[in-house]
Amino acid sequence: MKIQWLLGLALCASMSAQAQQSDESVTVPAPRLSIDLPDHRYRMEDWQMRQFRGSYTLDNGQTLHLRGGGTAVYGEIDELGPHRMVAIRPNTFVALDRKLQVRIDFDQNDDAGGEVLMAVPQRNLASGEITEQVVRLATR
Repeated sequence: MKIQWLLGLALCASMSAQAQQSDESVTVPAPRLSIDLPDHRYRMEDWQMRQFRGSYTLDNGQTLHLRGGGTAVYGEIDELGPHRMVAIRPNTFVALDRKLQVRIDFDQNDDAGGEVLMAVPQRNLASGEITEQVVRLATR
């Protein structure tokens, strides 16, 4: 019994010493947002699409406009240009050019919330190259 207790104590001391010797830090990068087209689209009827059409105020003060007729829907933030969108889930749309993704959630009072992903141009200061970065905006 004493041997098992001594072995357990020695093991704990060894693990403690190893933990104290390690001064390494680990950097965890932020998740990279992306806008992807799915392999399969969600089939949505006109009456289903109609409930999402309208204007939504975003948390940053911009306005998201969802317009269209039939099952065609176009999304536009302020007046930055419309994007043809397709449904990928019952409440989520993605632009065919992968510049915009919109998820709209309605609560019991029909108040809208959700999330907008938007690709915005970004200039690399070192090279001068212009790339795109996807940013997340929330609706309110």
